[in-house]
This record gives sequence, structure tokens and C-alpha cells, in this order.
Amino acid sequence: MKSLLRQIHNFFDIRDGEESVSLMMQLYIFLIICALLIVKPTVNALFLSELGAENLSVAFIIIAVVAVVTSYAYNKSLEKFPLRFIIRTTLILFSAGFMAMGVIVAAGLISPFFAYLFYTMVAMFALLATSQFWVLANVVFNVREAKRLFGFIGAGGIAGGIVGGYLTSVLAGFLGNGLLMVTAGLMIASCTLVFKNIWKTRVQGLSRFKRKERATVSTESSLKLIWKSRHLTYLAAVIGFGVLVAKLVDYQFSAIAAAKIPDAQELASFFGFWFSTFNIVSLAIQLFVTKRVLENTDISVSLIALPVGVVLMCLLLLFFPELWIVIIIKGLDGSLKQSLHKSAVELLALPIPSNIKNKTKTFIDVVVDSLATGVAGFLLIFVIKGLELSATYITAITILMVIGWIYTVFKVRDAYLGTFKENIMMRENLGDTKKSSARIRKNMRIIFESGSEKDILFMLGRLRETAHPSIKKDVLALLDHESHKVKAAVVENLQYVTKKPQPKVQDFIYIEDDDLIVATMNYLLSQEKLSHQFFEQYLNYENEFISTAALMCLARESQDNPKLASKYNLNLRVRVFIDELEKGHSDLRIPEITRLIETLGFINRPKYHHIIVRYLKHKNPILKNAAIMAAGETSREEFLPILFEELEDIAFRESAISAIASYGNGIIPTLYKKYLDPNLSLVQKAQIPAITYEIHSARAYQALFKMSQRGSFKLRTKSADLLYDWRKSGGEYNINHRTLRNMISGECKLYRELLGCYFSLRIIDRSKLHPEKIVSLPEKAERSKLIQQLKNAMEKNLQRVFNLLALYYKPEDVYVAYSGLRSETKESQLHAMEYLEGLLSRNLKGMLLPILENGLSVPNQELSDYHKHVSLYNQEDCLKILLQQEDHTLLLQTIKLIQYTPDEYTYKLLIEASDLENDAVSDAALDALRFKQGSQQTA
Repeated sequence: MKSLLRQIHNFFDIRDGEESVSLMMQLYIFLIICALLIVKPTVNALFLSELGAENLSVAFIIIAVVAVVTSYAYNKSLEKFPLRFIIRTTLILFSAGFMAMGVIVAAGLISPFFAYLFYTMVAMFALLATSQFWVLANVVFNVREAKRLFGFIGAGGIAGGIVGGYLTSVLAGFLGNGLLMVTAGLMIASCTLVFKNIWKTRVQGLSRFKRKERATVSTESSLKLIWKSRHLTYLAAVIGFGVLVAKLVDYQFSAIAAAKIPDAQELASFFGFWFSTFNIVSLAIQLFVTKRVLENTDISVSLIALPVGVVLMCLLLLFFPELWIVIIIKGLDGSLKQSLHKSAVELLALPIPSNIKNKTKTFIDVVVDSLATGVAGFLLIFVIKGLELSATYITAITILMVIGWIYTVFKVRDAYLGTFKENIMMRENLGDTKKSSARIRKNMRIIFESGSEKDILFMLGRLRETAHPSIKKDVLALLDHESHKVKAAVVENLQYVTKKPQPKVQDFIYIEDDDLIVATMNYLLSQEKLSHQFFEQYLNYENEFISTAALMCLARESQDNPKLASKYNLNLRVRVFIDELEKGHSDLRIPEITRLIETLGFINRPKYHHIIVRYLKHKNPILKNAAIMAAGETSREEFLPILFEELEDIAFRESAISAIASYGNGIIPTLYKKYLDPNLSLVQKAQIPAITYEIHSARAYQALFKMSQRGSFKLRTKSADLLYDWRKSGGEYNINHRTLRNMISGECKLYRELLGCYFSLRIIDRSKLHPEKIVSLPEKAERSKLIQQLKNAMEKNLQRVFNLLALYYKPEDVYVAYSGLRSETKESQLHAMEYLEGLLSRNLKGMLLPILENGLSVPNQELSDYHKHVSLYNQEDCLKILLQQEDHTLLLQTIKLIQYTPDEYTYKLLIEASDLENDAVSDAALDALRFKQGSQQTA
């Protein structure tokens, strides 16, 4: 028995603690639908016998009017009374109403008035009771629970339909219609007890805040809320089209059946048989198809299956107007609508905030359903009674309605994902991109007018990403700022706000500020109208502060233009300055010497390299930085060892990174080789991704791509971060979807291994696997450190995955999903999962979502909460897995744990670790081995 229950748990993915509430919810919907399928065929048969099929259109219109009035009263009640009271009262009223109906029918008091009344009551019950059930389901379950359990719970409703239909078919002739209605009333009365138990078990167990959040109701009108929400509008349209098509199909089915079967009892039996048969098919779909389709496909696939099936059969009906085709169409509507389509529609409501959903869900289910029923009634009156057209025209109208239905399915799918995204952005205060940019520009204007120098420089640095004509005037005004640093920054960024030359900039040549004059020279040189006179005017300038700046710009511009160098005698000018500098006769100051050293890099003459080498060892950091940049411009191999050494010093690191990046594509193979060198300094290795990124070529992009899959977790994450920056900045790149999928697959495999080790070590740490084992304090301490490192490694792993996803999907979409997953708010995490499920392709979704489901909020999970799909290992297997990783820090910590673990297998692990190529790890393993051997001898 336990084995069977476990199989049921696994098949329906029911987690521990969810069995009781799931079964109670299933019983609740079973009783509701069973009662409905007892009274519906009975009342349908009575209506058709009393009034005929031609009056169904009138009944549809009456239902629409009653629904609007009922919905208004219902919404007002929601504002005054708690949801719990409303649901319980509704059940009691319908229970009493159906019992009264049964008495009237049994007494033979049926009249046209009662026929219309009963038909309308059943329609209202079908709408209100089922809608309230799904509202309750949204209160009871969160978004991920609903995705897993709605299929299982919905099967209870379908089973109720089967039982109710067959009871009607079998017992109608024995008990009579009156007693069947009384039986249905008793079933609804019993629902109140089930509801009470569900509320007490699940809802009252929530915190007061959560209970209020899920059960609260908005005070705004339902119509206003729906009109304001694109999601709700399309959701209402999907439901409306579905009901309209269903009523048109129902009319054809009922009319043909009534024509063939005149006896009321036989007709009730016929309806009961087919309704139950459709529900058997529906149950099979719900049990074996729905969950898999919802999990493995886009939600639009689940929504579109029914309308596509109906439209295909309607097209067939146009050419072959046979009864069996109408039965198939009704069968599609009766089976898919209550299984796959119903679950998908209910999922559409999940991302809508609870207070809005509780107010609008029943309104949509009741009013939209009823209005669609009324529209169907008017269409039937117009077509059948008014124009006296044949049933073929009904089929044609049905096809047109289905086309509209299919259109709204695709629109609601986009709105559905958009709502998840908006919810995450709202909870995490991410803001809208367009609104955010506008807000930044507004802040820019304020800061440019009255901000500090530091704040102004920061905002000028963001001009490239937020450039807009509206801030041009404010930026140009800063050319008169008192700070030379601000002026230099403005000149460097002028191209982002205007292409028109600014004459005022030329005056900055005469200001003795190193950054400003270089920025000014570069700007003037970039202006075609000024460049023809540029060098002639400033190269011969008496002030060497200006002439050296012009000389450096000439050297840079003539790197690929020997004629320009020859025209202005570049080499001669440089030699004059160098001779003066070498002989000690020069009056050059530090800024001028700095520019002269950088000039030597641009002209790249070997005879001047000894000067660059000399200044690479200079004590003055300004001159040394200039020499580093010059060495990079030469792209000479002999300078590389020195430049890599300078990466160690934070004071010269930025210059060294730029200098090595200046070597261009040719340096990339060397960089990748050094990146993989296990014995390269960790500080130097950590800068290699940044150097590669700065080269910014297609080849550099490919190298970064490879780096994101090799090396320590920290370095891999850094490389992936730079790939994300590349994509976000609009850099050119090309990525194959299969390559991306393989890379993410590798990261997911690693995550599963780390997650298994994480949980396994936590269990071992609490001595649950080996309670008899005495654990030393050092071993426990090192294991705790390793567990923390594993948690950090998984966070980096997840970060890499999302950076890779941003290479294929929109970065802002991926960023929103990642922010939601990293949130401390459970609701944001769940919405991020759903958003990703709609965003990702099937293959990526199948790889990524299971590990996210398993590892979600790992730091806060209790050991009893991990998912069944997490593989657990013994400590030996954990250590073996961790020693296979490339991460330097993780390897060292694993060795520390092994050092204090007394088990015999640890000697073999240390011997294997001592053979690793990484010298630091190998030495640590040998030290640990000696420690263990020494401890054993002492013992």
C-alpha cells in the first residue's frame, strides 16, 4: 500500500505535506461537478421537453441578464464580507435551491416559468461554484504548487462529471428527476464541510499577513480593473470566445439530439451517457496528458489545442453535415475544455495580484461567460428565427469565432509572461527601462546644474548609455564649468550629444591641464574641418606643454599613416626631444615627459625601447604608468613579462590591463594559455578575462566564451559577467544555439553535483548518517567551511548560467528573471520560475528549471525540504567529486577537510591530489598526507 502511495506521489509530483489538502480540494470539486452533472442533463431534458430547442436562445439571453445582476450583487458582497463567508453562503443557497427544485419537479409542478428558472439556476451554479473553487485554489496554493497540483485536483472534477453523468443516466428512470435534484443538493451541502476543513488546514495556517494578502479583495470595480490590465482583458477575451463557441456547438448538439429523441427520459439518459463519456476522455487527458503538456510546452500550446481541434472539425462539418461530426466537436469541447484547456486557463490567472484576482476572477467567469452566452443567444435568434438560415451558417459563424479565439490565445500568452515580469520588477524595485532612462536624464540635469564635481563626472560617464537630445544643452553648459576635470570629461563625451563642432573647445588648448589638453587635441583632430590645420598650428608652439600633446596625437594618428608622419617630420621632432632629455638639457616637466614616453610607444622604434624600459622601473608612478602604456603600444613580446608582473600591483593594474590589450588579437592565444596555466599567479590570472574583454574583437569574444567554461568558479563567473556586459553594450557577436545549450547543460550538470554534495555534507555534518561516529572539532569546522564554499560556488554557477542565457535572449528579460530568483521574497522566486518557463525554449527549460526547483533558496532550506531528484552521496564520493573540480579555493578546502578525516580512503585521495598540475594544491595535499601520517604515528 505504501509503495502504491509512493508511486502516486511520484507520478503526480505531490510533495510531503500536500496530500491531505490536495485530496480535500479534489473531493470539493468532485462534489461540485458531480452535483452539476446530475442537475444539468435533468434540467436540460425538462427544458427541451417543455419549451423546445428553439427557445434555448431566449434562455441564453436571460442567463446573460441574470449574470450581470448577480455579478453586481456578488461584487458588492465581496467588498463587505470576507471571502470565506461568501463561498460558504453561496454553497448553502444553491444546496437549498436544488432541493427546492427537486420537490417542485417531483410534485409535477413544471411550467415554462420554472423551466427558465431552473435552467438559469443551473447555469449560475456552474459559473459561481466552479469559479469560487478556483479562487480558493489560488488562495490555498502558490504559483509553483498550482502548476504541479492543478492537474491532479482537476481530475477530481472530471471524475465528478463521470459519476454524476452516469448516475443520471442509470437512475433517472428509477428515482425520477426530482430525487436526483435533491441528491445533488445534499452533495453541495456536504461541500461546506469540506470547505471548512480546507480553510482551517491550509489558509488559517498561513501567517496573518499572508492570509490577508491572499484573501483580500480590491475595492475598485471589476470592470475598471479589467480595463486597466492588458492581461485581464485578454484573459476575459479567451474565456468569452471559448464560451461563445461552446454555446454554438451546444446548440447544434442539443438541437439534433432533441430532433432524434423526443422522449424526455430517454433524452436525459442520452445526454447523461454522452456527458459522462466525454468526461472519461477528459479524465484520461487530465491524468496522462495535461501535466506533461503544461510542464514541457508553452502555455499557448495548452490553450490552442481546443480551438484548433474545433475549427478543423467545423471545416469538415461544412462538407459532411453528419451527426457523428457534431458529436466529435462536442466531445472535443466536453473533454479538452474541462482538462487541458481548463488547467491552462486557471494558470493564466496565477500571476495576477491576489486582491485583483479575487475581485475579477468570478466577474470574468460569471459575467463574461454569461454575456458570451447572451451573444450566442442573439446570434441564434438572428440566424435561426430572424433569417431562417440553415445550421451550416451556424458552423460558419463558429469558425469565425474560433479564429478570434486563436488570436486572443497568442495575445494572452504575451500578457501572461509580461505580468510575471512586472510583478518581479515591482517587488524588486527594478523599474521600467524606458522610465528608468528618463529618470536618469532628469537626475543628470539636476546634477549638471548643482551637483558636486564627483557626481558630475559620474553622470558624464553614463552619457553613452543615456544619450538623448534633451540633455544636449545641459552638457554644453558644462564647458564653462570651473573644474578642468569636468571640462575634459565633457570634451571626451561630446560626440554622444552633438556632432556639430564646438569652437569653444579650441580655447582649452591653452589651459595647462594634462587631461584637458589631451582630450582637446583628440577632439579637434576628430573634426574634419579643423584637422588640416591642426598639426601645423600646434607642433611648433613655443609652449612645450602644447607641442608635446600635439606630438603625441600626431604619433598616434600616423601609426597607420606613414605619409602623415613624413609630412610633419615626426621622427625628427621626436629625436630632438629625446636628445634633449638624454643629455639633461631639457626643461620638460612631468606631464610633458609623460606624453613623450607615450609618443615613443606610438612610433614603435626599437632604438627608443631602452628609454621605455628605463621608465618602467622609474620611481615616479606617473612616468611609470606612461611607460606601461607605451610598452603596450609597441606590441613587443619582450615587454610582456614586465607587463604581467605589473598586474600584481593595484596601482599599475589598470594601465597594465590596457597595455596588454593593446597587443590586439595576436595576444589572445597567449592569454588563453596563461589562463589555463595552473601555476600562474592567481592575481595575474584574475585579470586575463578583463584584458581579453578590452580587446573587444570577435576572437576575444570566443576566448571569453571558452574562459567561462574553464578555470576556477570565480574566474569563470567573471568571464561570463564580461560576456553579459558585451551583449548589453551592443558589441557584435555570434552564438550558435546548440553551443549555448551544451554550455548550459555543462553548468547544470555541475550545479546538480554541487547541490548533491552540499546537501550530503550538511546531513553528514549533523551526523544523521553515522550517529555512532565521533567527529573531531577540526573536521567539523573544515566541513562547515566547505559547505559554505559550496553554497558560494552554486551562486556563481547560477550567475554564469544567466549570463549565458543573456547571450541568446534579451538581457533585460534575463536580468529580471535572475533578480527574481535571487530575491529573498518567495513570491518573486516563484514568479521568476514561471517567467523563465515561458521565456526559455523547451530544451533549455528542461535542463534549467529542475535544478532551480531543487536548489531554490538552498541557504534557507531545512534538510527535510530538498527535492527527491537531488542525488545524495556518502562523504567519500563527495570528496572525489570535489577533487575533480578546477576551482583552486574549493580544492584547497576539500584537502583541509580530508586532512582531519580519519577514514582510510582519505590517504588514497590525498595521493591522487598530490599528482595534480596545480603546485599549490599538490603541495597542500602532500602537507596533509604528512600531517595524517604524523598524527597516526603519534596515536
